[in-house]
Amino acid sequence: MSDKQTTATAAPAGPPKKKHRSPAYPAINLAQAIKRTEEFYKHEVRNPASFNAAAKHWDYSPTSSGALLTAAALKSFGLMNEVESSSGRTLQVSALGLKIVADKRPESQERVAAIKEAALNPKIHAQIWRKYNGTVPSDAELEYRLENEFAFNVNSIKVFIKELRDTISFAKLSESDTVSAGDEDTNGVPPVKIGDYIQWESQGMMQFHDPKRVTRFADEGGFLFVEDCNTGIPIAEVTVVEAPVIPPKVGAITPPQREIRRPAGGSANMRQDVFSVDEGEVVLSWPVALSQESITDIKEWLKIAERKITRSLKAEAPPDSQPPEE
Repeated sequence: MSDKQTTATAAPAGPPKKKHRSPAYPAINLAQAIKRTEEFYKHEVRNPASFNAAAKHWDYSPTSSGALLTAAALKSFGLMNEVESSSGRTLQVSALGLKIVADKRPESQERVAAIKEAALNPKIHAQIWRKYNGTVPSDAELEYRLENEFAFNVNSIKVFIKELRDTISFAKLSESDTVSAGDEDTNGVPPVKIGDYIQWESQGMMQFHDPKRVTRFADEGGFLFVEDCNTGIPIAEVTVVEAPVIPPKVGAITPPQREIRRPAGGSANMRQDVFSVDEGEVVLSWPVALSQESITDIKEWLKIAERKITRSLKAEAPPDSQPPEE
């Protein structure tokens, strides 16, 4: 008997699984962030500069993810600020950043303190440092906590742990270094959650005609996605706005309501219709039970009544007025 070749039938593909985002964390460690800040400071010193210029100083294209992630990381560490400008997105070395890059004194304690402050400035860094009282546990323990307590995507955990440990080592943090109560939320990143409506401003231009709803966040942090758009949007560039008001659908115009009632003091076999106009009320009464012949006669009578009303208006109208057409 010859062997039969079997072919596996692939199961039909289901809907794509929704990616789980990790909390925002710097895409580069503190040593790299300070180097990028120094590159910016070398060209601009204390002056603000456009995002395009900053990207050029970092050897990036302004539209590249590398430039966006670098800017987000520097803001997360508190080394740079985004300042208001009519010419578009503008960056400037922060007061904390200047304490690091402009201080050239050897063994400067102020610079050492500023580096420690920057290391604990990202929100997720401060949370972990506070949770473990300045003693970060083993990688195995940290991986478990990050996934189950901090809701990290498992694919991002190892990358984040390396960034965290590199930053702690560079800043020479110890148990005596603490996070103040006001430092945890100083990321410069607006609080945004899935379901919020946002407006996106980039290069000084509003990117959406109408606000859009947030659908998910990027795994690497710093970016979000909105409905009907596959482009990652920097969280630092968005503003949470009110949900748009959806106008009600315009239906058919409802005709004036006519009140059908029994004539006052009249018979139960009679009905009355009162129609209001600007000049007063038009009242019509009729028997409840009408034959088809009577209905036909009433229709003809209504035509006669219309002609009588029109003639009376013509007779009473001033000579120079225009009577209504018949």
